[in-house]
Amino acid sequence: MFVYICCSGGMSSSLFCIKMVTALEATYPALKVRSAHLDTVMARETIYREKYDLILIYGGIEIIRPENAFDLNQLIDVILIAPQVAYLLPLKQEILKDYPIIIKLIDKKIFGTVTGAQAAGDLLDELVALDLERSYLSATLIETKNADKNIELLLNGLDRKGDCAKQLIQSFEEMGLRVVQEKYGSDTLYQFHPKADYDIRLLFGYNHMLAAEDMGKLSRRIDGLIYLESPLENPKINWFQDYQIPLFKLSRDSNYGQAVELSDIQDFLLTVAQRSEAISETYVAKFEAAPPEKRRHHFLGILSWET
Repeated sequence: MFVYICCSGGMSSSLFCIKMVTALEATYPALKVRSAHLDTVMARETIYREKYDLILIYGGIEIIRPENAFDLNQLIDVILIAPQVAYLLPLKQEILKDYPIIIKLIDKKIFGTVTGAQAAGDLLDELVALDLERSYLSATLIETKNADKNIELLLNGLDRKGDCAKQLIQSFEEMGLRVVQEKYGSDTLYQFHPKADYDIRLLFGYNHMLAAEDMGKLSRRIDGLIYLESPLENPKINWFQDYQIPLFKLSRDSNYGQAVELSDIQDFLLTVAQRSEAISETYVAKFEAAPPEKRRHHFLGILSWET
């Protein structure tokens, strides 16, 4: 079970997690428990999942943002917010409302006293109840865009109001497909609540919006890339090839002011659909490899830091 305990900056939650691990190991020796910073756990999720029963993760509450909601839900089972940042609970609950992840305030008696065995026992009892609650939510949560995924295409280098984009959208509509359009942004990539049913979501963006550190997250959402050819080589196109994301290149000469060949776009959409069904996730080491593991140091059981 992965439990994220967060405070304002991560210091008090770090101390709390260390104290709880010490108490839990002494009181429940059969329980394999560990504490670590969120970045460390996210980089080595498989290792922690295989070796431990309970992982108490510490960090700051600011990490709970729309662009991180999907990744947090993939890892975290429960989020416990420290009393000093209780005023942020409604905002963070709104961000995670489409996911079965449990987010609530940690009991002041548990967090404030940090009294060893008693607090550890109370925490463990609460986590058992929350684990059951999450299991129930996972089974009954109404299906949303996060679970029922339609085709999503990134249009790179195309003016949303330009002729190429208009002709492309016309081609989709001639195929009977319902289209929604919006500007690409990492914060709206997963947090998306359409007002009407649709078949294809078009995200319009440009090269400067694409960053290597976002490719892992982007590849799990984008099904295909449509881009306008450029006289200069664009190395960022290769990033999508590394993730085996289908590409469709528009020619400035042949496609400007003219409709895209229907057979060409149909073939592209067929490739996109087949790829989406066959591949659940692609991992590319140069974008997602974990950084070297940091060593954690402790001083008098009060302070801790990583090097």
